Amino acid sequence: MLVALSLVALIGSAALVLLAGSVEWQKNQLQELADSAALDTALTIGNGCDAAKATAVITEADDFLASRRTRTGSLVVSAGTCATPYQGQDTFAGGLTSVVNYPYRGLQRQVEVILTLTLPISFGAEVGKTTTTVVRRSVAQALAGSVPAISATNLTCASGQVNVAGSVRAQNLITISGTCALYSHARLDAASGTYSDLGTTKVYAAAQTWVGAGGSCAAGLNAGSSKAICADGLEETGHVAPTCGTAGTSSYLSAGVVALNPNPCAAGVAPQPVPAVSTAQPPEPNLDANAVATLQGTGGAACSAAAVLPNIVVAGTTVGTGLGPVPIKDASGYYHFKPSCYGYLDLTSMQAGSSITNRQTGAETAVARHFITPTLPAASAATRLLVVNLSTADGVTSITGPAGWIQAASISQAGEGTSEIWYYPNNPGGITNATFTVSPASKDVVSQMTEWNGVATASPLDQTGTLAVGASTTTATISTAGATSQAFELAITNDGYKIAGGQTFTRGAGWSALINDTTNGFSSEYRLDLPAGVVSETVTTSQASLWALAIATFKPASANTGGAVLDPGFYYFNGSGFAGGGGVCLNGATLLARDVTMEFVNAAGFSSGTCAAGGGASCSGGACQFGSQPCSLQPCPPNVAADSPNNLTWFAAPCSTAPSALDSASCPGSAWCPAGDRSCSNLLIWAAPAGTGQIAINGVSVSAWLLGSVSWPGTCTYQANGTGSIAGSLACGNLAISAGAGAAIAVGSDAGISNALVEAVLVE
Repeated sequence: MLVALSLVALIGSAALVLLAGSVEWQKNQLQELADSAALDTALTIGNGCDAAKATAVITEADDFLASRRTRTGSLVVSAGTCATPYQGQDTFAGGLTSVVNYPYRGLQRQVEVILTLTLPISFGAEVGKTTTTVVRRSVAQALAGSVPAISATNLTCASGQVNVAGSVRAQNLITISGTCALYSHARLDAASGTYSDLGTTKVYAAAQTWVGAGGSCAAGLNAGSSKAICADGLEETGHVAPTCGTAGTSSYLSAGVVALNPNPCAAGVAPQPVPAVSTAQPPEPNLDANAVATLQGTGGAACSAAAVLPNIVVAGTTVGTGLGPVPIKDASGYYHFKPSCYGYLDLTSMQAGSSITNRQTGAETAVARHFITPTLPAASAATRLLVVNLSTADGVTSITGPAGWIQAASISQAGEGTSEIWYYPNNPGGITNATFTVSPASKDVVSQMTEWNGVATASPLDQTGTLAVGASTTTATISTAGATSQAFELAITNDGYKIAGGQTFTRGAGWSALINDTTNGFSSEYRLDLPAGVVSETVTTSQASLWALAIATFKPASANTGGAVLDPGFYYFNGSGFAGGGGVCLNGATLLARDVTMEFVNAAGFSSGTCAAGGGASCSGGACQFGSQPCSLQPCPPNVAADSPNNLTWFAAPCSTAPSALDSASCPGSAWCPAGDRSCSNLLIWAAPAGTGQIAINGVSVSAWLLGSVSWPGTCTYQANGTGSIAGSLACGNLAISAGAGAAIAVGSDAGISNALVEAVLVE
């Protein structure tokens, strides 16, 4: 009996050992299947989330499992929401069931696959259990969730509040200059309630400080932060003993992100080490057959870094070197370059000019009271813009204009007087004068009327500004309240001041005079040559004065003509023909592009200024514009996309998704780069690791509307002004980034992210 009992025990033990071994083997097999299914499914995740997209993702997971296991049931997708999430269930041969959850935890880029395998126990009747189960799960993340909006070895926040839509990664400690703030915002798809990026900031080096003395973060806002590194998600520094930023002070500034991504530095939780910033690059475009096939003038060969290239001459001016054909000017005034090998393109001679001109200027009216009638030398032409400036003595309470006239700006200063700017858009023609009523009737008034060609007929007024100075000074600066929406707008000022006889008034440099009456303290100036941005004029008097200053700007009727366009294809720059530099330089011009990938080698750079080494001088005049303001940020109309009928807005890489449907004309899908080609798809700029050229987008008026990813191992300086941005990702060796007043997102978008480096990754 003892022997029999011993044999039963031995056999049972052996059976348990065999079962345990089988279960472990099944666990490994099941985990591999879950991982593979999750990774495959993550590759299908795109931008946004809705019921149809969620069903497509879940169906992909189910079909993948069916390719490895025989399906015995049918996929059932439970009704849900993107935030809940949607769930798919199915059964397969061998006792396998699947559950697929998408999106996972409200994260648009993640999918969860849970597999349960039921295994029979051959001797289960003896132990009271006939089956056992094995459960394995995997969570995979699509590309866009793995690519930070900004990555750099050395990162400096130079000035302003730099807003990033997405995450930031730095190898060395981030430097904050002055009151600069760097804010990593989460990317939330409001329509679905899901996140594509949680807005985290991670620094590989240890001991990053997040908030400087007197600094603070204004949660969720594009303005108001100062002397701080701010993040809607977590902040983490260090790869040996990582530490986190203070939740609610500089990190975890978004309640929505907190709910999805618990603090890794909370009590009892060990934060994961910060990984090093990747130095991997996309494959070189010049080695890609699809890119090389677009080159013209090379006989089908790729470009050479050592090639000496001939001059390209346009209208008697050398604009660069290269093998491409001489560019041809289109009906909109833009010169079209073809994909080829180039040394440099200096677009200085292709600057656009204003389409607005002064048709006629009326004489200043004599001093009058109550009823003031400025005049024109001849009858106005229909549709032209009329402008009247009025300057009054102190004490005026109201000015009323005739029918059709609209007040643009008005300012009064006690002891000086009142200055007003009025305008008549799309006038019917035949107007020679207009009578304004000033109260009280005892006040002296002078005025002037002007007429302008080429101004928009509907809603021409863009920006205004006023300034009252109640303490006598010899200098005053009048500025618009915001940035103009276009370059080359009509800017008109009305300067009210009080100085004694024999004293002088001096207008700002670059401004042209319309009237200069020092006796009555009434002057007016205009400009037509300014780039998009805040417009200002500094005026001076030889004797200290009180001031009442007004300014108004008016949009052109059509897009500013002139500049250059890069037609679809691959462009290679080696600096040939330009000592010490080369590449692409605007130096005041406008450059548009769509469906373009560019490569830079040697000292060739990408600059809004000159082609000199290091980016040359900052942009200081003309348009200095990469792309034109997109319709998603400036309504079209009244904004007119450049280079009609092409309607180019973003300076775009080969892509199929724009930041907004309103910008789809700039991203219609590539004519030459197949979707998923890692050397060009969503890749806008690639620079050689050994290159010494720089990205230099600098200047108070520069605009850069870039759609696509930038990979530049060297030095980058980027001054984000107004609402210009890089809608993609920016990877630089050394990056100095700053933002001007009113800047929105400087870098980051769900569109334009290159898929060159990763496809999908396992995160759980």
